[in-house]
Amino acid sequence: MSGGSLMEVYNSKRVWRMCLVASLGSFTLGYNLGVINSTLEVIAVVFDWGDNKHILTAIMAGMTPLASMITAIISPRISDKIGRKKGLMVGSLISMAGAVVTGIPFTITFGLGRFITGLSVGVYASLIPLYLNEVSPIKMRGKMGVLVQSQVTIGIVVAYILSLALPTGDYKSNPLTYWWIVMYLFQGFVTLFQFLMFFFVYKLETPTWLQNKNLKDEALQSLRQVYQEETAQEMLLDLDMSTSVDIESTSSIASEITYIPSYSDLLLCKNNTGRLMRLGIAVSFLQQLAGFGSIMSFSTHIFGVLGGGVFMARVYTLILGIINMSSALSAIYVITRFGRKTLMVFGCAMVAICQFASGLLAGPLSGLSILISLAFIIVFLVSFSVSIGSLCWLYTGEIMTSRGMSICAGSNRLFNTVSMVSFPLLDHAFGIAVVFWIYAGIGVFGFIYCMLDMIETKGLSKQEIQKLLMRKRV
Repeated sequence: MSGGSLMEVYNSKRVWRMCLVASLGSFTLGYNLGVINSTLEVIAVVFDWGDNKHILTAIMAGMTPLASMITAIISPRISDKIGRKKGLMVGSLISMAGAVVTGIPFTITFGLGRFITGLSVGVYASLIPLYLNEVSPIKMRGKMGVLVQSQVTIGIVVAYILSLALPTGDYKSNPLTYWWIVMYLFQGFVTLFQFLMFFFVYKLETPTWLQNKNLKDEALQSLRQVYQEETAQEMLLDLDMSTSVDIESTSSIASEITYIPSYSDLLLCKNNTGRLMRLGIAVSFLQQLAGFGSIMSFSTHIFGVLGGGVFMARVYTLILGIINMSSALSAIYVITRFGRKTLMVFGCAMVAICQFASGLLAGPLSGLSILISLAFIIVFLVSFSVSIGSLCWLYTGEIMTSRGMSICAGSNRLFNTVSMVSFPLLDHAFGIAVVFWIYAGIGVFGFIYCMLDMIETKGLSKQEIQKLLMRKRV
């Protein structure tokens, strides 16, 4: 098979290319975290926010995750009808529109553009894990799942690099002040490329979706994109067996599970779905409220408060982004060697330790060097990236059906909204030290919860995982 060795039953290079194109949506998610970080100070002056700066900062920072919550909930259901690939293409079109509207230099259009962009983020947040899970061979799913977080971190770094061209003062008269417009337009070009790749190159839907629609010939053709002919035929039979009992891939081997969980079953945790929903929502809660999003979106402000000038705060922010990106890329290898539960417990412990220390350094020990604060934040980012950050969508994609995925994606976006809106308000009211300590408390909660309730999913099929999660406890 082209692109792979003679001994391979699937074309790993093609899988990588397909998943890289799909995960460009995750790149834009990270890019939006990074771009808001370095531009809000400039935009606040250009739009003359004055005394309302902290309120408008919270609103603008929260617009994108708020909108993403809406589409994260409805996108999986829509994609069940139109397909995963077409759903991602819709996300690309929305992202391009959001980029253009955001670049119109008025407060109201900026906010509207951020909201439109958020709609695309929600599409990507819910559909990319489904797409990656459905096109990737089981042996590659761990790496493909980590690809989501890796693309997020790459997007953050690109935004930080572009921000270095912004002026550090005299915003009213410096022509480079309007570089922020170029920064927001950039994501439109990325998603245009993604749209064109899906339109001209990777035209086929995922085999799982096609099989669920009883389009067996098309499903076989989609499998042939990745697998050799004989293996493609075998995979089609496996898909046929798994969907003959439950079209949503609810366990076909678990005799205890003979129904398709409805949205009401999942939301009300009926029919043995309680643990499934607890885990799905808990990992999103920990990913969004442990402090990662707030630090990556407001680190320029944080380092300014801790004692750095505007330009040096941007440099420290770029250093964080590069280290975070390197950690996320290394997570591909870490996750293949350690269990999901082990890494989640480790990540929560490190959140608690590092965020507590950061609070001390921002409060009682604020006289110490800013480099010590930088060191603890770096340790936090590294440990978070190889654990909670990389595992959230991988783990959720492993345990959830499309309906459950939509609920978890919506909750993830809700928690992200809370994180983005609360940081500037809590910082204004209580100071950064208290915010860090809140994140430390969440880390302690996560450590205890993961120890007691999380199950290990490494090496298990979705059917085996759902059998474990949805069986009756005696």
